[in-house]
Amino acid sequence: MVEFIDYAVSYLELDKLRGEILVEYKRRLPEESFGECFGDRSEVEINIAQTTFGMTISREDKLKTLAHELTHAKQYLTGKMKCVSEGPEDEDWVTHWKKRKYKYKVDSESEQPWEREAIKYENLIYEEWTNR
Repeated sequence: MVEFIDYAVSYLELDKLRGEILVEYKRRLPEESFGECFGDRSEVEINIAQTTFGMTISREDKLKTLAHELTHAKQYLTGKMKCVSEGPEDEDWVTHWKKRKYKYKVDSESEQPWEREAIKYENLIYEEWTNR
């Protein structure tokens, strides 16, 4: 895992940015997700699940999730993405992406531009790392 993280950090050029990234492994995450990422321009926290719905997550899926969440880390640290709450409910989250405002919608989350970018890089990084 550490070797893959080093590779992904270098690939995304995160080592050239200021800020800290904390990666933690958790038994499981809310909503049974594989990973989550929160942050700002100075600090990012990434959580990676070990299980989902009681099943162990495969090594490949954990590595892809790491690459996905590290892409989000870059988005936060560069200021390309910023998430803010505009109220007390989960639905009140707003994402600022390249100075445009997006309201959080769980049913269309994977269609958002920051998610499309993270999905692209999770696959690119994983494929290049396994084919070295």
